Amino acid sequence: MTDSGQPSPRSAPVWVVSGMSGAGKATALAALARAGVDTVDNLPAPLLDAFVGLPRERVAAVVVDSRHADGLRALDRAPGASVLFLDARDEVLLRRLSEATHPHPAAGAGSLPAAVAAEREVLGSLRSIADVVIDTSDLSPEDLGRRVVEAVEPPSSPDGSAAMVCTVSSFGFKYGPPVEADWVVDARFLRNPFWEPELRPLTGLDRAVHDFVWDQPAAREFVERLSALLTWTLERAADAGRSRLHLAVGCTGGRHRSVVLASAIAARLGEEGIPVVLRHRDVERPDPR
Repeated sequence: MTDSGQPSPRSAPVWVVSGMSGAGKATALAALARAGVDTVDNLPAPLLDAFVGLPRERVAAVVVDSRHADGLRALDRAPGASVLFLDARDEVLLRRLSEATHPHPAAGAGSLPAAVAAEREVLGSLRSIADVVIDTSDLSPEDLGRRVVEAVEPPSSPDGSAAMVCTVSSFGFKYGPPVEADWVVDARFLRNPFWEPELRPLTGLDRAVHDFVWDQPAAREFVERLSALLTWTLERAADAGRSRLHLAVGCTGGRHRSVVLASAIAARLGEEGIPVVLRHRDVERPDPR
C-alpha cells in the first residue's frame, strides 16, 4: 500500500535469462535491449532478490549464469521473476565453443566436453524452474532474437490485457522432440502422406496434404479432443499462476501430418480467444527423396 492508502502499482515484470555457454545469451540480451527491455548482464545470483524487488516501469531482463556457480547450485526458485533458459545440443555447443576466444566458465573441469557437462550440472536447478526453455541448436541469430522477445513480451488477449499464451508447434520425431515443449503428442497413427508419391514433396501447408490428412476422421477427432483438453488445462494453469504452455505435435518427419494438426489446433484455440504462437520446426527440412 502507498502512504495514501491506495494499492501500490505493480512493478513491470523481471526475466532471469540464463543457459548454457554457447547457447546464445549475448544474442538474446542484445535483441531484448533493441526491443526496449532494460537489460543487465552477469548479475551475481546472491543479488537477484534485491534486483527483482526494485520498482520499475519497464520490463527488465538480467543474465545470471555459471560464472557464479555456488549461488546457482542453491537456487531452487526465483520469487517475483520469470526464468528463460537457453539450451542447445551438446554437439552444437561444442562446435560453437571451439570458435570462442574467451575461456569457458567451467574450464577447470578439464576438456571442453567435460566443461559442458560440468556447466549442465551447475545450471540444472535453474533449468528445472524455467518458465520458458528455448533450444537454439537450429536457430539463426535473427530467429533466436524473435523467439526471446516473443517470450518476454508475448501477445495480449483481445482486450489488450496480459493473458495465458499457448505455443503450438509441429516437429519430426526423427529429429527429436523439442526440449522446450510441456506436452508432446504423437500423430503417427494417422496415414502418412509421405507414402503418396504426388504428396511426398509437398508439406502440410499445401492444400492437397491438408485434405489428405483432414479427410481421416481420426484426425478431426484428434484435434477436437486435444483442443478441448488443452483449453481446459490452460484455464486451470492460468488460475495457478502459469502464463505459458507449449504443445508439440509430432509425426515422423515433421513435414506433413503434424503441420496440418498443429495448424488446426492453433486455429481452434484462436477462435476461443486464446493468444497462440504457431511454429513448424521441421517443415522446411529438405525433401528426403
